[in-house]
Amino acid sequence: MYLDSAATTKPNEAVVKAMQPYFTIMWHNPSSLYNPSKAVRKDVESARQTVANYINAEKDEIYFTSGGSESNCWAIQGFIQNRKSHGREPFIITTPIEHKSIVDCVERIDVDFLYVKVDDEGFVDMKSLESSLKVATGQVRNNEDVLVSIMFANNEIGTIQHIRQIADLVHKYGAVFHTDAVQAFGQVSIDVKLLNVDMLSVSGHKIHTPKGIGFLYKKNSVEINPLIYGSQEGGLRGGTENVPYIMGFKKAVELLQKHEFDRQMSMTLWRDDLIARLKAMGCIIHGSLSERLPNNINIAFPQKATGEALIYMLDTSGIYISAGSACNSHSTSISHVLQAIGLSEDEALRTIRITLSDTVPYEERESLTEHFISEFKKQLKILDISQA
Repeated sequence: MYLDSAATTKPNEAVVKAMQPYFTIMWHNPSSLYNPSKAVRKDVESARQTVANYINAEKDEIYFTSGGSESNCWAIQGFIQNRKSHGREPFIITTPIEHKSIVDCVERIDVDFLYVKVDDEGFVDMKSLESSLKVATGQVRNNEDVLVSIMFANNEIGTIQHIRQIADLVHKYGAVFHTDAVQAFGQVSIDVKLLNVDMLSVSGHKIHTPKGIGFLYKKNSVEINPLIYGSQEGGLRGGTENVPYIMGFKKAVELLQKHEFDRQMSMTLWRDDLIARLKAMGCIIHGSLSERLPNNINIAFPQKATGEALIYMLDTSGIYISAGSACNSHSTSISHVLQAIGLSEDEALRTIRITLSDTVPYEERESLTEHFISEFKKQLKILDISQA
């Protein structure tokens, strides 16, 4: 039983099938001038249009990348390099609950930055954000030299930020707003014009593509420098396009569009049912209960044992969960996200993350829930005995 969809998802068979011709038949370089290459180029641009339509962007605002981490780093580093190339000193504002690709990028680059406070549910403190914007805009030559990067929805605790409210405040001060939407894409509806975001990062392997494809949405008015130089992707992201994966991404987006609202609602109902059962067992839920990703459950269980121990024990029963972000799974320190929302070390160590899959048929969900709860109780009881 796979319950770690926030880490990655199984590639959809229809997605893999859509990719196949571009490995064996339409394998030509889309930048070449002969007819087979022109046909491939046409398909790549069709994929770009599909993605743009899905988030209400312009086609030339979509840049295909290798995934979310590249998109995140490009948004930040590309912004910094662009401003510095014009003799200006940029300033970055972000939060302490961002994905590691954001946190490490900001902390390891020679740039001034501030962390905005979050509350115990993971929501951005708007007063802290405004104070940070006042500090940042007071230190730069132009307000558009300030970049605010705040994730759409947290990969560990599932809290969904008030993105439009944040964007409006950022733009009130003339700054640029980027959001990491890797976990949100496909889970909630995204309209970049309605949300008023300037840049947005997405990864395909969270929506049933193979790993290695994603995109950065960048509003045409925002200037960033390339990280990979070359002529592709409008001259902003060099390297021959990964055509099979781009076409797989297109198919995955087309599948998302089918029955989107019903899918999200049914996932929310499944999530809430499981949360209720876990709370009845004495588990504590982290993150917002009302504004939460439809597939995310993050809990601390009452037994005096670590989440890591429970993960290993459930693994032997064929149940696969995580203690948080897959990017931090080999770390010996507790989650920076759980620390930021005020959890003690003991609470953080007793935390696990369950993320449901939308590929599970509705009629199978009750039996899977019963099986999971049964195994969960059994393993917790064993942990109780072993800790006694």
